[in-house]
Amino acid sequence: MKAYDVAIIGAGASGTLTAVQFARLSRPGATAALIEAGARAARGLAYGTPYGAHLLNVPAGRMSALPDEPEHFLRWLRERDPSAEAATFAPRALYGDYLAALLGEEESAGRVVRVGGTAVGITRSGSHWIVHLHDDRTVAAERLVLALGNLPPADPLHFDGEAPLEYIRDPWAAGVAIGLDADAPVLLIGTGLTAVDIAIALRHEGHRGTIYALSRNGRLPQAHAPFTPRPLDELPADFSSPRGALRWVRRQVAAGAEWRAVVDSLRPFTKVIWRNWSPAQRGTFVRHLRNVWDVHRHRAAPEVHAALQVEVLRGRITRMTPTGGGLTIEWRPSGSNEPRTLNVARAINCTGPACDYARVDLPLVVQLRRAGWLVPDPLRLGVETDDDGRLLGSDGYAVPGLFTLGPLRRPSLWESTAMPEIRAQAAALARLLASPE
Repeated sequence: MKAYDVAIIGAGASGTLTAVQFARLSRPGATAALIEAGARAARGLAYGTPYGAHLLNVPAGRMSALPDEPEHFLRWLRERDPSAEAATFAPRALYGDYLAALLGEEESAGRVVRVGGTAVGITRSGSHWIVHLHDDRTVAAERLVLALGNLPPADPLHFDGEAPLEYIRDPWAAGVAIGLDADAPVLLIGTGLTAVDIAIALRHEGHRGTIYALSRNGRLPQAHAPFTPRPLDELPADFSSPRGALRWVRRQVAAGAEWRAVVDSLRPFTKVIWRNWSPAQRGTFVRHLRNVWDVHRHRAAPEVHAALQVEVLRGRITRMTPTGGGLTIEWRPSGSNEPRTLNVARAINCTGPACDYARVDLPLVVQLRRAGWLVPDPLRLGVETDDDGRLLGSDGYAVPGLFTLGPLRRPSLWESTAMPEIRAQAAALARLLASPE
């Protein structure tokens, strides 16, 4: 069995960036195995979309895959679209092509080997990790990276038996408009960026009916707009608690500061803020302020925001009943005990990626939990890791040679899902993987 220096489970953006950076930083002859379950490496959920109307949520000037070459993507984009500027919000599928091109360069040089297959478990054999694939093949490596990316959402309801056919559990699993009458009403469960993507996809497919979007907060993502940056020299003392942080932000905006500039001024400090808060304070933030932060921090491209056509409902769904080829949705408005009903042809789960790894039932995750190598965090945001991205085992110690990046590191870092953060994590992890033990 050939043993690789590194095996990376997951070939989406985070896995691809790690493989590319490792190939660039490692010694001659070192190789990384990139294990992919699908046939389109480098794209994942975000960049595998077939819809040109799905745009990046970050302008091109800030989307370089390489931290040491900040204009790398912009130069690549201009070769294909000379009119592109740093402020351009490029199609996400095109960004997937960009990542695939970077990966292809390292494949051609023999520094990265793509291995098709689904990882269902891992074991140790001496100094190596053994990745077991669904078809009984194995991959051996000295070090292992879990680059699982974003997982399909969890169900917002408990179903007794099978879920209704008109309920789409995974919004990315298949065409959301297949078999849907163009004038039929549709419910999107959730109002975040996933709901925005699916609403845009439905309109692209010719859907004309009413699109409802329901969530407990009823907030849609805000739009990007030009602003003058106002960087902070140091973190204000107000950020010793979530309540103090909220008061500080409100004061800045009330004094005339552009809210985007205020929010973005905090980005260099978010990890410090998060780590300085106690577990109880983090829990308070997650329960009461997380959504407010998310809709202002993770914005939509202005063209996408302007094209969005949804009717927002604020409340929670309580029951879903099949009725005559459609669904009757029972829901309760926020702040009210009076139930309401809504009749739709289809309901689509847009609640966002699952992150409660105590409940994730992927065979690989289940096996890692049972082995004590993967520990969900108390707030159910991801998994426990150390400062370098090593997984912390059930004994509280780092598991030697087992790493992760991206959404799984949110309990330690909070901001761990956008490309600028993942790009930096991949580069730092690749430097560690390329160095001797």
